[in-house]
Amino acid sequence: MHDPNGSMHLHWILRFQLALLPLGATAWAFKSLVSAVFFLAAGIIGLLFWQVHKWTVVRMLTPSKKQRWFYALIGLSKLALITVLLRVTIECFPMEVLPVATGFLLFVVAILLEATRLAVCHIRSAGDD
Repeated sequence: MHDPNGSMHLHWILRFQLALLPLGATAWAFKSLVSAVFFLAAGIIGLLFWQVHKWTVVRMLTPSKKQRWFYALIGLSKLALITVLLRVTIECFPMEVLPVATGFLLFVVAILLEATRLAVCHIRSAGDD
């Protein structure tokens, strides 16, 4: 099935994030329950940021330059907010920086998993020809 706007890939990335969230929390729970809670909180915030990202990307696909700039600024604001949250974590909870950072960055792993899924699907479809 052809997906011209890529929304299927955004949904797959969200699915991967939802699958990785409990796995990561379980892994951090072996270090401490506090780390697991910080990871979960950051992961949930990361999911919310991902939803904002999906929302802005869909709206950036417009011929209007003003709208594209507006949604690009929203995207940059999201990155700035992540930076501020990490900075506050460093200052207030220095021992929990790594769980928070990995929770925020779940979307990166999810994107890599989606890229791997696409590569495997492409290889399979090429073998069918």
